[in-house]
Amino acid sequence: MCAGAFIACGGGGSNLAVDDPGGTDTPPTTPPVTGTPGDSTPVTQPGDSTPSQPGDSTPGSQPGDTTPPSQPGDSTPGGPGPTFPPPGPVHHVGIPFGPAQMPSDQFALYNATVYTATNADTLRAVLARANQTSQRLFINFTGNEVNLRDANGFAFDKWKARVDRFLGVDLTPYINDGTIVAHFIIDEPQDPTNWNGHPVTQAQMEQMAAYSKQVWPTLTTMARSKLEYLRGGQYPHLDVVRIQYLAKFGPIDDWIASNVAQAKTLHLAMVGGLNALNGGSKDSGIPGQAEGKFAMNADELRTYGRRFMSEPYVCGFLLFQWEPGYMNRPDIKAALTDLAGYAAQLSNRACRP
Repeated sequence: MCAGAFIACGGGGSNLAVDDPGGTDTPPTTPPVTGTPGDSTPVTQPGDSTPSQPGDSTPGSQPGDTTPPSQPGDSTPGGPGPTFPPPGPVHHVGIPFGPAQMPSDQFALYNATVYTATNADTLRAVLARANQTSQRLFINFTGNEVNLRDANGFAFDKWKARVDRFLGVDLTPYINDGTIVAHFIIDEPQDPTNWNGHPVTQAQMEQMAAYSKQVWPTLTTMARSKLEYLRGGQYPHLDVVRIQYLAKFGPIDDWIASNVAQAKTLHLAMVGGLNALNGGSKDSGIPGQAEGKFAMNADELRTYGRRFMSEPYVCGFLLFQWEPGYMNRPDIKAALTDLAGYAAQLSNRACRP
């Protein structure tokens, strides 16, 4: 599977199961917190995504961002834990921009990421670090879909139990100062392969968003889903839809226009993004993570990224996903630095409909 790819098997990044529709990556588990923010031990983040592949039963399915199975420490209640400094002032410029699954020791590179919380103490440490570096987080509190389903598909009680692990963590200061941008409540609800053959229903999506608002009334709620799947539903408690572009989706201008129109009809704000690792054209020149897949090259990143972020309706921009072997290439790093600079020039748009 790794032959010819830019990521070596067993290397520093996630080894994504990209050959199987709905497969999930299994990144390294999160180590325990061994010190206070700023010490030399980074708090490694678990991964948060897996792309849908051609052959998905839903045409045009977007690549996903599913999170890893249960991690050591997942049962840790959200009660008192290590003490961290109180939040200090932050300096947020432009719209949130960065790769999902970016480890906390890289927070200085880009100003946003998707973070999957595994236990209360690690979450406190990551929040403190994010505050110190003016990082902005889209937080998934529930993890991989294997933790959220039973034989009948999505199980709300399981989802709720995993959210409830963090009720003892005071998120309010981080919500108020913008460190936490949104609660990422669900990923790829439309994909039956994630949910034992039963897609998450529109009513269940609203049920999750409503519970999040009950627990954290001022926290933005976000789902990553095809907008076509959301059509016809009512989502008074869901604020944002997250979408990603791949070259195979065709002309980006048409694709953006269609998705923005649908989001406005549903009264949802939009976080955009690119599948950088597996969403490039066949002419990109950079192998993806499986045979027949291609990563976006520097020109594609610049072209697609600037065009997507120039859409005034987009309030944030996330890339799939952190991978050192790809992102440390000089050409890719230069393109991402350019895009980060462009994102910083944009007005900080509230992720609310």
